[in-house]
Amino acid sequence: MKEKIIEIRKLYSKMDLDNSDFLTFFDLEHLQAGILRLRPGEIDTQEPHSIDEVYFILEGDGFIEIGNNSYEIKKDLFIYVPAEVKHRFHGNTQEILVLYFFSG
Repeated sequence: MKEKIIEIRKLYSKMDLDNSDFLTFFDLEHLQAGILRLRPGEIDTQEPHSIDEVYFILEGDGFIEIGNNSYEIKKDLFIYVPAEVKHRFHGNTQEILVLYFFSG
């Protein structure tokens, strides 16, 4: 595959048009990347994934629950979640924007 340059913030308008909280913008056989958006009051409906996942917080506040632990989130935070571990974002008072990456 040829190199690819993507301006993440330009993808938000596509999410608005699609009324979507998830947008996978990069999808190869062994690598996926996308954006998760969670507005205040919305419930994160994620289920555990079969492969490891990495999150990078672009904006927002709140918490991520990983297994039985809850961690405060903030801008520029890097989060690793192992495969098959229950996790979800919650308790945000601002919109959360997160980059997610899967590799497997």
